[in-house]
Amino acid sequence: FLTEAVDEYAISALPEFEGKKFQNVAKEGFNIDGDTDAAKQRREALKEKFDPLLKWLGEDALKDNILRAEVSERLVDSPCALITSKFGWTANMQKIIQSQTHSKTQDMQRDYYLNQKKTLEINPRHPLIKELLRRIEDNPADGSAKDMAVMMFNTATLRSGYPLKDTVNFAEQIEVMMRKTLGVDIDEAIEAEEEITDEEPPEDDDDDEEEEEEDEEETEEDAPVDEEPRDEL
Repeated sequence: FLTEAVDEYAISALPEFEGKKFQNVAKEGFNIDGDTDAAKQRREALKEKFDPLLKWLGEDALKDNILRAEVSERLVDSPCALITSKFGWTANMQKIIQSQTHSKTQDMQRDYYLNQKKTLEINPRHPLIKELLRRIEDNPADGSAKDMAVMMFNTATLRSGYPLKDTVNFAEQIEVMMRKTLGVDIDEAIEAEEEITDEEPPEDDDDDEEEEEEDEEETEEDAPVDEEPRDEL
């Protein structure tokens, strides 16, 4: 269901059907637990527990990349995800808009939606998020924690369907992680390539081969030709 490009346009104009409201899992305002007292208490408890991490992500580690950080109710396996505003464009809508051939090259409204910052939602049950919270509580200036936060943001960007703005930095981070995993020193330089000299190959061998070929041709020419036997009378 809802696999066509026009479906997102249609659903945005059709907020509910037979008394049931539609919710976009890629936008803010998504609610599964409802507004019961137990659900509210649970959300407040999680928000209070992860408040140091939420502030650190929004005001320090990812302040230039996200609008804010919040505790998620929709995530199951992923540590975090990027969520757009209620009136913003999802990743699917961005692809649809960017694929239009007749769109203007300089459209202020389109550029505004494309460059709009997203909300980062974290999964409070994920072990990476729990470890990140522990590190931040111990030392908010932990450099490795900030590197992991940036990596989580980049992976969340890709997982949520948005394009990365800085692919070079992302590739460098992946290379650093591979070096650490394989036990290779981060500062170990790339081995220098051997220089290829422009020495001319020796010509003696070629001359010897040409002389041998000429000698063989002369030998074949000088070889006696067997005379045909004459018929005796």
